[in-house]
Amino acid sequence: MKVLVIPDIHLKTWIFDRAETILKTGKADGAVCLMDMPDDWDMEFQIEQYKETFDRAIAFAAAYADKYNASY
Repeated sequence: MKVLVIPDIHLKTWIFDRAETILKTGKADGAVCLMDMPDDWDMEFQIEQYKETFDRAIAFAAAYADKYNASY
């Protein structure tokens, strides 16, 4: 089984786009996200970017719920 490890996000929503491509093409069977989503340098007041990042993470998790497994 190939597991995609999604590293620190740090407000970069494009990482979820890339992860979707990898899962859709079958290059990985499942995914694990390390979840370090906020905390990018000098972005602490960019509230909309934080919202966009967390919304994208939630949408990704919902769309690929069958690809997550606690036993990874």
